[in-house]
Amino acid sequence: MLLEFSVSNFMSFKDKTTLSMIPSIQSNAKTIEIKGVKVLKFAAIYGANASGKSNLIKAFTVMEKIIYSGVSKRIKDLYCRTDNENKTKPTIFSATFYAGEKFYNYSFEVNLIEGKALSETLCEINPKTNKVKKIYSYKKGDLEFAKVFFLKDIDSFNANRITTYLFDNSKIDNKLFVTELINKDWENSKLGFIADFEDWYGSIDVNLADRPIDNMQYLDRKDERSRVGQILNELNTGVSDISFVEITKDQFVEETSKSFVEETLKDLSEKYEEVQKKDKKGKIVYTVRGDAYYRLSISQKEGLKIKTIRLYHQNCENTFDFGDESDGTKRLFDLLDIVFTSNKNSVYVIDEIERSLHPVLTYKLIQILNEELDAKNIQLIFTTHETHIMDLKLFRRDEIWFMEKDNQGHSKLFSLDIFKTRHEKIIKDGYINGLYGGIPLFKKIED
Repeated sequence: MLLEFSVSNFMSFKDKTTLSMIPSIQSNAKTIEIKGVKVLKFAAIYGANASGKSNLIKAFTVMEKIIYSGVSKRIKDLYCRTDNENKTKPTIFSATFYAGEKFYNYSFEVNLIEGKALSETLCEINPKTNKVKKIYSYKKGDLEFAKVFFLKDIDSFNANRITTYLFDNSKIDNKLFVTELINKDWENSKLGFIADFEDWYGSIDVNLADRPIDNMQYLDRKDERSRVGQILNELNTGVSDISFVEITKDQFVEETSKSFVEETLKDLSEKYEEVQKKDKKGKIVYTVRGDAYYRLSISQKEGLKIKTIRLYHQNCENTFDFGDESDGTKRLFDLLDIVFTSNKNSVYVIDEIERSLHPVLTYKLIQILNEELDAKNIQLIFTTHETHIMDLKLFRRDEIWFMEKDNQGHSKLFSLDIFKTRHEKIIKDGYINGLYGGIPLFKKIED
């Protein structure tokens, strides 16, 4: 679960910009409670085109990529380029989150244009008392375990391991130290924060407009396929039921291309080999999602299986391929992943949630999500232009946010709760009339 996310010197964000999922209004309505701490379920972010909404979503993506693989040359120009002096200033990411029954804050500084990781800090926090317990604080090049770590009672074996990783990391300019720690076996309970960090890191699902949710593993379960059919029928898409059909490799080639299939199967085989090293009975499931939808799996028992889905429509004897459906129906399949995910405490971050959806359909979908998020402690952060859902029946005032740029081209983020509004007020009318900001301002075209 996310409590707070902030970024500075990134794209249109010059100064520290913070998205808070901590309620700013004294009300328990529509919140999730974790160990006595209330957090919000939604953050709906409005703003004009080019106001910086998508930049905030991209900040989540870049943070993930840096943690996973380091500072890439591909992102060297993503510092705030409104001022040349920002080239030499660090870009700072910070997240406060809940994982493994504890609350943490993790922050790091990087220089994007030079491709360097500079420093990072991980703390355990108590949101009720604001007490901070520092776990480690690292500057690139630090080599002494005792200088970096503040935990006691770590056995000498693991202390020596960490010292080795400190040395290794000092030789790699673009990688964070936490990247050295994750994805390794740690049995010492004093190092449980590493597993907690991995759980949190793995719980964030970021979806840009050109990179939709493409897993959809909920379709593997027959009972949930039936429920999906019910929801799609309720949303009046025409779809009433879903089934999987096994196809041959030749059919897969015919429906896609030979080179695509060869590349996909090669990737699948390489991943399967890695699983086999750990578990001979292990299974790999692979999703191919584009205009069509395929589910590939490989295991020792069944070998290679390739399946695609067929869709049934009401009052129609024939079935339809996934590619036959409208963009809106395909988009619903993506978003229903949130409803049926088995991963509790997840955070979905979505750009343009209303894309390809009718306003009434978007409203109904948010209602469905609202009911489902409670049971699984799931948060949904999204950007949108859809004013039809700007409704205090759907969201709390502190769940509605606005993004706009100042005269220097810097993005500013603020929530509706800073304005004095009556609960029954029609918020969208005030927004369209410019009462809260975050709308397009047009210049007069001179002859």
